[in-house]
Parts: sequence; C-alpha cells; structure tokens
Amino acid sequence: MNLPTVLLSRIPCIFMHGYQGHQTLLAALTAPGKERTNAFGRMGLAFGLGFVIAPSFSIIATKVSHESAPIMVSAVLCVLPFLVLQFCLERKSYEDHPSEIGEQSNENVNTANIIRILQRPGVLNVIIKKNAPVIPMQLILSILQLYLVEEFNADVQTGQLIQMMTGVCIMCSNGFGVIWMRKIFSEPTLLLIGMMFFSITFSLFFFFYRLWMIVIIMPFASLGMSFITTVADSLLTALVEEDERGLVLGVAFFINSFVRTFAPAISGFVLDTFGFSFLALIGSLSTAFGHAVILMFPLQEGLLRKAKTN
Repeated sequence: MNLPTVLLSRIPCIFMHGYQGHQTLLAALTAPGKERTNAFGRMGLAFGLGFVIAPSFSIIATKVSHESAPIMVSAVLCVLPFLVLQFCLERKSYEDHPSEIGEQSNENVNTANIIRILQRPGVLNVIIKKNAPVIPMQLILSILQLYLVEEFNADVQTGQLIQMMTGVCIMCSNGFGVIWMRKIFSEPTLLLIGMMFFSITFSLFFFFYRLWMIVIIMPFASLGMSFITTVADSLLTALVEEDERGLVLGVAFFINSFVRTFAPAISGFVLDTFGFSFLALIGSLSTAFGHAVILMFPLQEGLLRKAKTN
C-alpha cells in the first residue's frame, strides 16, 4: 500500500457525517433544553470512548496482523452502526413528526437557506460563542502531535497514550460533567463555564515547556470542548424549527470542517514563524472575545423552542 492509495481510501470520508447525523437524530427524539443537552452529552461519552478504544484496537490489530490491519478493522466496525440503525431503532420514533414551520420551510442545502438559518434570532449569537474558543483550539490540536515530536521527541506510543488520556477526559466531561452541571445551571451559564475552562487551557499552554504538563492541560481542554460544543449544538437545534435541525447542524459542522482543512497549514506557519506561544495568545484573545459576547449579548430564553409534544 502506497501514499496515493491511502489518500484515495479517504475519499469516502467526504460523505461521512456521523456526528452531525447522530445529533440530528437525537434532536428528533428529545425535547429542547435539559433532555437534549444530556443526550448530546451521552453521545460525547461514546465519542470519548472511541478515543480510548481506537488506539487499543490499532495496537492489537498491528501486533496480530500487519500495519494495514487497523484500516481493515475500522472498515468492519463501520458496518455496526448501520445494523443498529436498521434493526434496533424504530423509524416511527424519529420520523413523521409534524413540523411547526410554515410553507417557507425548505430543507434543501443552498445559499439562501443557509443565510436564512443564520438570520434566525439567536443562531449567529450561539455560533460566534461556540467558535470563539473552539477555532483557536483546533489550530493548536492540528499541530500538537508534530509539536510533541519536535519539542519533546515523543514517539508513536506516547502519542497514543495521550490520545487515550484525552478520550478518558472527554468521556468523563461529556458523560458526567455536562449532565451533572446541567442539573444545576442553564445552557447559557454552561457556555460561560466552558469559556472559563478554555481560558485556563490557553493560559497553561503559555507554560507548556515540559511534556508532563499535557496531563494537566488536556482535562481543562476536554472540559471546555465538552461544555461549549455540546451545549452550543443543543441550543442551535432549539433555536430553529424541527425540520431545520439537520441544516443548522450542517452549517455548524461546515465551519468546523473548513477550519480543520486549513488549520495544519496556518498553525504550521505560525509555529515556524512565531512559536507555539503565539497560538496560545490567539486562543486567549479569541476566548476573551467570547467572554465579552456572552456577557454583552446574552441569549434570550424566549427564543428557545418549546419541548416537543408526543
């Protein structure tokens, strides 16, 4: 297997939108607010579990067979979600829900509909609050492995251990932190708390001179990512009509994917030119902007859709 073959094998990933699809499905099965936020948090628990299981499967498959074995194992495992959806979930539980929207509703993905979604009250507000800390964090994560190798001579096993540790942190923050905190605080308050965790994360990155510090930094980063992304996505689905949830999540994920596409090039240039601390500075300033938006432009509770009725 050569590099062009590996790149060609990535082409089907263009059509993989599992996380977005799962969130859309959960939005159809849950009520806006606490129930939906908790459901998104539990999905984050499964997402974090993947960070733990994936390296383990990769190591085992490589030792049992050969280096390309993890790819084959992944291909087989991808069939399982399809089987669960087809045989373990009743279609009537998430289909044929009457829409609250009028004739102007249109699910088609086009520029006009995207602009219409962004113009809905509160949507752009939440998207800005979500991406203020998340975008600079993605810039750092895109070159973190490279930085660990160049700065600390970290090997592949070290990278896998860090990935597993990150997965455990995501599991705990999504599966327990978000759900427990939602019992006490509302979604807008959780956004502010998540922003505080990001402020701590970027501050610690300024002092990232020893490899062991990653053990202190990643829990705060995981808490920030869990609170911000889970709560923001839950709020976005509550700000639009029932048949627009997939579209608004698609817009949110488009921004995420767009940043991830160019993040390695941008972060690599910044790392070579200004150093790693400059990325931490960008994150700190962007998160401070997010704090300002949260405090100066609070989300109106009246904009959120009422709980769906059976």
